[in-house]
Amino acid sequence: MGCVKAISDFQGLTMRIVLWFVMVFCCQLSAADKTLTVAVNIGPPWAFYEEGKGITGIDVEIIRHVFTNMGYKTEFQLLAYNRLIKEFNAGKFDVASPAAFSSENGYLTIAYLPFKDVAVSLKRNNITLNFIGDLKDKKIIAYQFASAVLGDEFTTVITTAHYLEVAERELQLKLLVNDRTDVVIGERRLLTYIGQNFFPNETLAIHPIFVTKSYGAILKDKHLQQLFDQELATLKTSGVYQQILSKWP
Repeated sequence: MGCVKAISDFQGLTMRIVLWFVMVFCCQLSAADKTLTVAVNIGPPWAFYEEGKGITGIDVEIIRHVFTNMGYKTEFQLLAYNRLIKEFNAGKFDVASPAAFSSENGYLTIAYLPFKDVAVSLKRNNITLNFIGDLKDKKIIAYQFASAVLGDEFTTVITTAHYLEVAERELQLKLLVNDRTDVVIGERRLLTYIGQNFFPNETLAIHPIFVTKSYGAILKDKHLQQLFDQELATLKTSGVYQQILSKWP
């Protein structure tokens, strides 16, 4: 009688193991057949088009590595930020990044993009900026939605400044170089990259007057967001995450 029970238990255990492997295999097949659409905010070195490589950058490569390890293919599209928000909320993308916004239509991942917003000026103009309050009465150009992101003190300061938000990053620095503005506000890596590649004869002065704030992505599917967070943690532990950041210092 005991042998019969043991055999029955063994058969039951074997069946559960087989079913588990079947479920895992089916999930992998499902993932392999699925291409996720990903909207990323255009701006090197975070997300940009490179001849011969296609769409790449820090954010793109992190997302691509995570989803590849999860068994998914990815299809990226570069968008201005206001359009990224609008089209994600309209359900046109599975993923959008960076997510400096919340949405009833999505779930935020853990933060993984260490954005360092700074003010930049031309070194030859000898502008001193040690605090946000020093921006008062300056001519300022910033990225879209900066006034909603950079805090109450910044919002107060720009009421007495000549302030404009411009989507195109190269145009921001072009206006600076041509002395049409005193200061440009944006992400340090991004502005440094554009300055070095498009305006190599100008030296930028970097004013780190804002607090570093990290952002993540937003996904339509909650379960996928949870799996993304788990795989992102693995990516950090493996060292690949830091390698990607170090590629574009």
